Amino acid sequence: MHHHLDLYAYTNRLRSLDPRQKVLFSLGTLGFAFFAHPLVQGLLWLWLVLWILGYARIPWRVYGLLVGTVMAFWLLSLPALVVQIVPNRGLELSASAPLAQLSFGGWSLAVSLESLKQAFITGLRTTVCSTALLFLVLTTPFPSLLALAARWGMPNFVLDVLMLMYRYLFTLLETALTLQLAQRARGGYQRRSRWLFSVSLLAAQLFRRSLRRYHQTNLALLSRGFQGQFRVFRLQSYAYSQRYSLEMVVGGSALLLLNRIVA
Repeated sequence: MHHHLDLYAYTNRLRSLDPRQKVLFSLGTLGFAFFAHPLVQGLLWLWLVLWILGYARIPWRVYGLLVGTVMAFWLLSLPALVVQIVPNRGLELSASAPLAQLSFGGWSLAVSLESLKQAFITGLRTTVCSTALLFLVLTTPFPSLLALAARWGMPNFVLDVLMLMYRYLFTLLETALTLQLAQRARGGYQRRSRWLFSVSLLAAQLFRRSLRRYHQTNLALLSRGFQGQFRVFRLQSYAYSQRYSLEMVVGGSALLLLNRIVA
């Protein structure tokens, strides 16, 4: 999947837009989504979807898959958000009656309207915040973000660590998927006992290959005169868009005003 993300980051319609505008817009909408009214959060989500699908021309299937993955974690946490475990005495003293209740012993499993509302707000906020971050990921290449962070004064060693993590995290994932495919072709993961053995073998092989790749990378850097800092050649030029800046300011101000009205 990361190759597809890189492909869209380098080929979308907002590729030449100044990264400062995209970073400020993404972080601004992310921060605003935390305290905005649910109605405003819904409008903010529609606005972000317009930027991703409309302006950047990201395929809706890609956006849907990424957001669906995030929402799957929300669905897994939904029982903990909706179902409450309370004593029967506390449930009797509660001001609002539960929508559903299952009692056993001196305790009850209850689902209230307030818990459903809280779960919905949590899911909506999760969708908006993830969409704000996906806008930045799908429209801005990672080297451009590193260059912007360097311009804003981030230490060089932090940038080097981020670049190595970004590179080798997905390399590690590719290696794991390749090894898993080879194991499945040889009859692995068929039974529970075989599954545990295959996972342990995969972890051992992955550790060995990671160490081998580390030594290879270290030798390659030393042979090329590495002196403790990566120097990346960047040729891409960016353009500051007054039109998009005006939309960010006007749209953000309108949502802030609407949030003050409905709050």
